[in-house]
Amino acid sequence: MDAYIESQESGQPEDIARLGRSFDHLHSLAAAQIFTSMARSMHTSDITFSQLNALFRLYTHGPQRIADLAEGAHLSHCATSRLISRLAKEGQVDKQPNAQNRRERLISLTPEGLAFLRSLKLNTTAAYENLFRTLPSSLTDRLQAVLDDILPLLPPPEMPG
Repeated sequence: MDAYIESQESGQPEDIARLGRSFDHLHSLAAAQIFTSMARSMHTSDITFSQLNALFRLYTHGPQRIADLAEGAHLSHCATSRLISRLAKEGQVDKQPNAQNRRERLISLTPEGLAFLRSLKLNTTAAYENLFRTLPSSLTDRLQAVLDDILPLLPPPEMPG
């Protein structure tokens, strides 16, 4: 059996489907290291996946109302409110009055929350660095040149909603 889960037929032209499978394979190779590190960080911080999702949404979209976070994370308002209260107690987020509506609070990342997310990003980068480290520099140079051409044409990263 392959080291990663085979994807089903994508309905894309074969060259695009092959490219997707290739990137899925690369990600699967890095995922073992990424997920192990992420699980350790989440356990050490006692953070849940829903809380991590909320932190990433704040990182990607900036300060938000609880209602917006709830909608984006597909959680109830009540569950999101409890989630944010716990993250605030742990120093990951801050609640400030909304200048446009004083009855609402805007949730934003604290420096501690941002540092936590940055550590996860560093672990992800390290996993890919470890994966490519054994390749000849001629190949990594070619890959980087292609990515330098492609990345500006792609949309900015968004968190799944």
